[in-house]
Amino acid sequence: MYTHPIVLRLRRQAMQLDATKTLSRREIAQRCQMSHTILYKILRRYEEQGDAGLYDKERTPKVWPNQTPADVEESTLAFVQEQPNWGPRRISNELKKTENGGIKVGETAVYGVLKRNDLNTRQKRLKWIRVLGALYRIPLAHMLGAKGMAFYVLPNQIYYLFFALSTAGIPVALASIISEKIAMGHYRDALRTFRVARAAMFLLGLTFFLLLFASAGWLIDIGLVVIPEAYLGMQVVAPVIFFAAVVAVYRGLFQGFSNMRVVAYSQVFEQVMLVAASLVFSYLLLPRGLEIAAAGANFGAVPGVVGATLMLAFLYRMQRRDILQMAQQDLTGVREGTFSLLKRIFSVALPISFAGMVMSVSTIIDQNLIVSRLQLAGFNYSQAAEQYGEFTGMAMAFINISTVLAASLGTSLVPATAESLAVKNLVRIKTQLSQAMRLALIFALPAATGLFLLAHQLTLLVFADKGAGVPLTALAAAVVFWSMHLVTAGVLQGMNKAGISVRNLLVGIVIKVLITYYFTPTPLGIQAAALGTVAIFFVSSLLNIIYLSRMVGFQFNTIETVLKPGLATVIMSLCVLEVYQVTFQQWGGNTWPTLLAVCAGIVVYPMVLVALGGIRSEEVRRLPIIGDRTAIFLQRLGR
Repeated sequence: MYTHPIVLRLRRQAMQLDATKTLSRREIAQRCQMSHTILYKILRRYEEQGDAGLYDKERTPKVWPNQTPADVEESTLAFVQEQPNWGPRRISNELKKTENGGIKVGETAVYGVLKRNDLNTRQKRLKWIRVLGALYRIPLAHMLGAKGMAFYVLPNQIYYLFFALSTAGIPVALASIISEKIAMGHYRDALRTFRVARAAMFLLGLTFFLLLFASAGWLIDIGLVVIPEAYLGMQVVAPVIFFAAVVAVYRGLFQGFSNMRVVAYSQVFEQVMLVAASLVFSYLLLPRGLEIAAAGANFGAVPGVVGATLMLAFLYRMQRRDILQMAQQDLTGVREGTFSLLKRIFSVALPISFAGMVMSVSTIIDQNLIVSRLQLAGFNYSQAAEQYGEFTGMAMAFINISTVLAASLGTSLVPATAESLAVKNLVRIKTQLSQAMRLALIFALPAATGLFLLAHQLTLLVFADKGAGVPLTALAAAVVFWSMHLVTAGVLQGMNKAGISVRNLLVGIVIKVLITYYFTPTPLGIQAAALGTVAIFFVSSLLNIIYLSRMVGFQFNTIETVLKPGLATVIMSLCVLEVYQVTFQQWGGNTWPTLLAVCAGIVVYPMVLVALGGIRSEEVRRLPIIGDRTAIFLQRLGR
């Protein structure tokens, strides 16, 4: 049986480490990316057969014919180390090629290997973090109110701009370069790449931290920031930029070594610390006024990122000896120049950062236009700031939560599209896009309709602020178009056309600025800004679809994609309104009528959709967490 060269190299390395007697065999197994059971087996074979014992032999499964053999799993993990960004399908196809050993392992088996080794968690992790990041605003909004949320949100938007400029794309860029060097056996140069990036990001993070800290007052003086109460928040959140830059380098290192578990734990730890600290600081400082309490909530990001920095630095320190020993075994003498390394890192990172930077610039312009143009409509500064807080701190939270599934689908489409593109299978890309678009709209249509129908009731229930329902009513449609944008942007990124998506987003932002500028002083008021946000994603998703229709021949199946989910949404809407009206007349109040109306929609919509044949079992398998179980249930129903 063919043995992958990387597997051989790791096994020889394990034999050398065992001979030195400096590490335990469990540590050696972890260091050489194999289970301790495999290590003991290889050690026995090496003692009996010498170097020949390191090669795999033909074997016949004895007990579990459907389980991936240990040697095949080892070869799969070795290949994942070379290409950490590829998905199960492409890994399976590549391993079958003669130059990669002709290893016959199916896509499902590859996924099982990745799952057992905790290498398939990125999509679930990002979804969980996004939900948590949106939900913690509920208790925060209860403490700060709409006006306090305006003071809190704006410094975060300024921070996101500086973060996007300095750090956003670094982990992905660094991971790809380090994994490439490890696959080629250039261990010493991989370690040097990390050290060069760490020094560069230390200086870059420090520069942007000091720049934001020093320029906070200047941004207010020149009128770019029109909410002066955000001054303290901008200063206390500035240190996050420095620590985030350092964290990005460590995450890139561990991702390059295919240690996604460390990356996952650090991200979850950072988010949990941020949420807890923000709520605690805000609560403790609330007696000193909204401005101080909002700044305390902004400062809550500091313990989170500092904790993640210390955690990653500690874990790196624990593995540093192993990494140094790996570097010492590299006798190739390969050493890429510092300038070349930095150029490669930032050439990959900057395009990724640009999309985030565009949205940050848009939100900063938004606050300027909303607050200033509302004052032209006759509102005083306090009222304008309060409406801005209701729009961006409360109404947008509903939109963020409602697009979590679409964001997850878009993320999963990136590697899937890249795999299909590698084999020039445009038909598969078209099919994947059609299925993802249908799933996104199946969830987005009822979500948007529910937010529109119960906007005031939901904001009163969740945030104790009925006024936030005004922008939410106009903003609800953004769920549909933002979901479409996320799905199409994921496909474009997988086709190495992320610049197309960013360009289309820029066109939408320009239209949003015009809508906000000209229509906010009219009777529309804050709803004009909300409609401008809808316009961003309507335009960008439409342009993305036009481009993809030319590239892969994508077309909407109106009946399957829009008509059936739309009809189910209409029936759901009638039930929701009826339940709300009946319960309101019976009991009054807001809490129980709203909750029961929402529950009625959750029950009625899927029942009607299944009855209409609007969803099929093979499509729902793409859903995270619930996909497989839902597919089995639909199969039993004959769908």
